[in-house]
Amino acid sequence: MSLTWLSGEEAATALHGGVELVRASLSYLRAEVGPRPTVPTGEPVRDDARVGCGDLLAEPQWLAATMRDTGRQLGTEDPVVGASLFVQNYAYRVFTLAVASVTVAGVLPDSSPATMAVSMRRGRPSSLAYLDARVATLDRAALRSDPGLGDVVVAALLEIVTTHLTPLVDSVRATTRVGTRLLWGNVAASCAVAFRTVEGVLGSWVRPLGESFAEHSPATMDGLGSYLLVERGARHGWFWERTTCCLYDRLPGTVRCADCSRTPRDERRDAYWRSLGDD
Repeated sequence: MSLTWLSGEEAATALHGGVELVRASLSYLRAEVGPRPTVPTGEPVRDDARVGCGDLLAEPQWLAATMRDTGRQLGTEDPVVGASLFVQNYAYRVFTLAVASVTVAGVLPDSSPATMAVSMRRGRPSSLAYLDARVATLDRAALRSDPGLGDVVVAALLEIVTTHLTPLVDSVRATTRVGTRLLWGNVAASCAVAFRTVEGVLGSWVRPLGESFAEHSPATMDGLGSYLLVERGARHGWFWERTTCCLYDRLPGTVRCADCSRTPRDERRDAYWRSLGDD
């Protein structure tokens, strides 16, 4: 079994419909189809201006300057903290939009850097654009019921790690002395939360896709987290327990993420349990 990829006007029509369906379900996942990048190479990336992902990742010094700027907007002068949070936010946007598109709309977009642009807002990557529409379409009902099709989709999603998120990590590390496992822990958590986000909208049938993705992830993501299913009566919570810290608590306010590895395991799990409420 394999995916059939479309291009041209047919792909653009499918992709337009897909991103609109995603926006209807998850309003903060914003994407456009077709608009070109507006930021020349090396120039500051201002809020809402589009920068080509491939262009940005190919210029590590430009990426480093962009991360310093987004870090300052978040409240840090530490380049390691800025790089960590940039990677986490960027990976989440790119990967979640792909997962949401294929599960909500049955449309899987080409997510390679050369085909995408990103816009920043308030220190974070905030919206995406698909520059050249190339998509695979599939039957959502079949995806829910056919494990073979699920395997094909997971393999295609793993390609996003290879073609887009690996170059992101490599480009960051070309200029910034930040730990490899820290950055890959952020990527792993972002991918896991993408599946959790969609599972919260579509239901438990999404879980096997997330579990399979985690099982088949590249070696760079080994040992960086695992899923945990917590049940309380009729309620359930599907969580990702990471083994590295993203450094979010080093921003003003010192707030820790709910799944922070620095929070004791029993304390985290008690919080998960309480989040399910009472029957």
